[in-house]
Amino acid sequence: MKVFMLGWEYPPHISGGLGTACQGLTTALAQQKVEIEFVLPKIFGSENAEHMNLIDSGHPVQVSQSKTHFAQKKSSKKKTLQKKSVNIHEISALLSPYMTAEKYQEIREYLSSSEYLENLSKLIPFSVSETLTTQGERSSGNEHYAGDLFSEVDRYTRNVLAVGLSRDFDLVHAHDWMTYPAGLALAQATGKPLVLHVHSLEFDRSGKNVNPKIHEIERACLHAADRIIAVSYYTREVISREHGIPLKKIEVVHNGVYSREVVEKYRTETPEDAKMVLFLGRITFQKGPDYFVEAAAKVIPLMPEVKFVMAGSGDMLPQIMNRVAELGLTKNFIFTGFLKGQDVEKVFSMADVYIMPSVSEPFGISALEAMSHDIPVIISRQSGVSEVLKNAFKVDFWDVDKLAHFIIGILKYPEIRADIVSMAKDEVRRIHWEAAAAKTKEIYENLIN
Repeated sequence: MKVFMLGWEYPPHISGGLGTACQGLTTALAQQKVEIEFVLPKIFGSENAEHMNLIDSGHPVQVSQSKTHFAQKKSSKKKTLQKKSVNIHEISALLSPYMTAEKYQEIREYLSSSEYLENLSKLIPFSVSETLTTQGERSSGNEHYAGDLFSEVDRYTRNVLAVGLSRDFDLVHAHDWMTYPAGLALAQATGKPLVLHVHSLEFDRSGKNVNPKIHEIERACLHAADRIIAVSYYTREVISREHGIPLKKIEVVHNGVYSREVVEKYRTETPEDAKMVLFLGRITFQKGPDYFVEAAAKVIPLMPEVKFVMAGSGDMLPQIMNRVAELGLTKNFIFTGFLKGQDVEKVFSMADVYIMPSVSEPFGISALEAMSHDIPVIISRQSGVSEVLKNAFKVDFWDVDKLAHFIIGILKYPEIRADIVSMAKDEVRRIHWEAAAAKTKEIYENLIN
């Protein structure tokens, strides 16, 4: 089975959970014998993706052909993962080892013709193509997207179509709205099934102040898809309500996590009497950072030594910092900015409790990551991950009194913390990407058959 997958980011170059989810799912799919070509707007060269081909849509034949294979070590009966290193070269040509001379000439002539541009608008709904080709406009409303993103999405769509017409695959799988137009155009051009994966909707990010252009792109593409994957039943309901999609068209595939051992050296660096409460994520409306601050204001008078760490960046950061100062909490707050890689590992390992007070969270993979670092988590009921976690404290995002009560209880009573961590260890082992991949592969097979 060959899948042509479209994404917008991939570790270590990420801005949120989308890239992390794509890495987990594709790695597990590859282990289940699914061949994947993954198209990104840009390849930086440091992506760890030996399990699949990475294609830079800006340079259509720049393909990372690193493959993962299993080799038998002579000294052991166990199979060991071996990585094959391959150099990446940029070549300005449209070539494929399985393309005939006639097919090459046909595609070359087509891509250089005015018919190509005219047909692009026919392959995707008019409302989508009209939005993408409105050059020079920046997103309005909540500015959680930088620059002229619609032009970038348009460019990505055209490049994906150019690349995809020369590839061999069974279906198209696109992640989140930025890649939906490209997925739809390619699926309709090739007649292949289209799977659209919803990690987050514009409604989740912006609430009632949705960007109408993004909302329309989501709606048109989701209606045209053969199957939709939602990361939770919560998201499934939102998709159906906001875009009028029948529930039977939407499959739920919960995200997973790879368990990691706690980095003990970070724990030893932290004074035993120091307590840290962690918020890690985009500092935007969707993530509820303002409720984190209001809860802190209720905890600090009772536990003045506690530090509240906000790790992330976003459009609400200035507002949040002003509110912290207004409440007189500056000495108890640490703003780290955006973190990635080992810095994320370190801050997870040093935290005593993790808070995810999201207003609308399709899933919330960071809660699983926190649990894998032996951290008690408090999550909002308005999150997809609350569907799969039993050993987490759950509150309505607006209930700052209850949130503060849980924080104080975990910090003051070590036995509570120890019990919840012990139970969560067993739980997080059962939430893994292999299960997500198995269900995704089943969706693929049903569509292809």
